[in-house]
Amino acid sequence: MKRNATLKEVAQLANVSTATVSNVINETKYVSDSVKKNVYSAMNALNYVPNTVAKSLRVQESNLIGLIISDISNPFFSHVVRGIEDNLTEFGYNVLLCNTDSDVEKEKKYLKVLLGKRVDGLIVSSSGNADGYLEELGNLDVPVVFLNRYPDPLLSDIVATNNIKGAYTATEHLIQHGYKRIGMITGPQSISTGRDRLIGYKQALDKHLLPIDERLIKEGDFKAESGNRLTKELIKQDFKPDALLISNNFMTLGAYHAIKELGIRVPEDLAIIGYDDPDWAAVSNPSLTAVKQPAYDQGVQAANLICERIKRKDQFKPREIYLDPSLIVRESCGC
Repeated sequence: MKRNATLKEVAQLANVSTATVSNVINETKYVSDSVKKNVYSAMNALNYVPNTVAKSLRVQESNLIGLIISDISNPFFSHVVRGIEDNLTEFGYNVLLCNTDSDVEKEKKYLKVLLGKRVDGLIVSSSGNADGYLEELGNLDVPVVFLNRYPDPLLSDIVATNNIKGAYTATEHLIQHGYKRIGMITGPQSISTGRDRLIGYKQALDKHLLPIDERLIKEGDFKAESGNRLTKELIKQDFKPDALLISNNFMTLGAYHAIKELGIRVPEDLAIIGYDDPDWAAVSNPSLTAVKQPAYDQGVQAANLICERIKRKDQFKPREIYLDPSLIVRESCGC
C-alpha cells in the first residue's frame, strides 16, 4: 500500500511553509485564496490525507458522533439514522454507527470503543437498563442524547415519539368502531417505548369505560417470533380479542404469519393495528392500519440536540422533544 504523503512534501510542492499548510488545513490563521488553491492542488496531487486523530488531540475535538442503535434491521431505525446522518453532515460531523442487536453487553462494549475514539458526542437508542446502566450513560462527561428510548429519571436530552399518544389514538380508533375486547401485544416493559405504548392503550380503555383485562395483554420482545407466538396464544384462548394493537412492525409481521397459519380473517374475525408503518404495510393483504412515527424528523432533531449540547459547554437542564405520530388508516382495522 502506498504511504500517505507528509505535510512537508505538500509544503514543498505548493512552495509554502509547513506552517502555512497546517493553517490551511486547520483554518487557524488567515491564508489568501491563491495560496489556499496552491495548497489544495498539492494535497490532491499527492493524495495527502490530513491526520485527523492528531488534530483531535490538539483541539480536543474529533468531529465524530457515536450513534448506538438497538436494531438497524428495523426500518424505523433506518429512517432515523438517515435523518441523523444527513443533518450531522451539514454540521461537519462524521457518524460512527454501532448496532447492538438489543444486547446490553454488546452496547457496553461499543460504548467503550466510541469513547476510545474520543467522540464529541453520543446519540443512543439503548437496548435496556440492566444494573442501572442508563443512569451511568447519562452521567458521562461526553454529551449524550437519548433517542426513542430513555431512562427514568431523565439525565440527558431525549428525542422520542409521543408513544402514549400513539397507542391511545390507535386504541380509541378501535373503540370508536365498535370493538369491545381489544388486546395488545406490548414491547418489553423494561424499555420506555414498551411501557409508554401500554400506558396509552390503558388510558384509552379507561376513558371509554372499557375494562382492562390482563388476559388480553401479552408482553413481547419487539421481534417477529414473539408476535407470532403471542397472537396464537390470544386467538386460541377462551377469552379472545376482537381487535389487537401490536407494539412494533416486527411483531405485527409475526402476527400476520400467525393469522394466516390459523386461517383467521382480518378484519372480519380480528381487527389489527400495528405500531410503525413499514413499506410492506400498504401492500399486505389486508393492508395494515398503523401508527406512523416521524422517524426521519426524530433523527434530525437528535442531530440538532447533540450539536447544540456540544457547542454549549455550560450545563443546562435535559431537554425533552416528543414528536406526534399519526394513524394511517387502511383495511386491517375494518373501517
